[in-house]
Amino acid sequence: MVVGQVRMAIVMPHSASRPSRRWSAGAGMCPLMLAALISLVPLVASPAGAKQKKPVTRTITGVVLDPANNGIAGATVELTDLRTSKTVEIYSEQGGRYEFDNLKPEDDYQVRARYKQQPSEVRKVTSLIGEMKVVINLHIPPPASE
Repeated sequence: MVVGQVRMAIVMPHSASRPSRRWSAGAGMCPLMLAALISLVPLVASPAGAKQKKPVTRTITGVVLDPANNGIAGATVELTDLRTSKTVEIYSEQGGRYEFDNLKPEDDYQVRARYKQQPSEVRKVTSLIGEMKVVINLHIPPPASE
């Protein structure tokens, strides 16, 4: 769609060594001006210095502990998104450490651990908590005596 025609004239100053030149553009543009306009388009589309905003995410981290408060490596840690019912399982690392990151802060989560068929308590993290890094330590109780 053609909105209008641009008409411009560039007048070079007259000097004794150089004859006066006048360039007139009808529907076209001077190549130098066209190049200048094209180079400005990215600046208008994305202002200089504009940074992409990283999405705000939540991290749930902690340690899985035995009855003597020693970290348990290799425990299964289960995270459930209570809005979507999606469950993710990971294994605790050395010292019992675990971490779930890139979680949506507007969702509620449930965390629990299991080690040798013995479950920990179930802990919840709600969207009402303003913290973006939540620490939850999970305790595995001693096995039930027979």
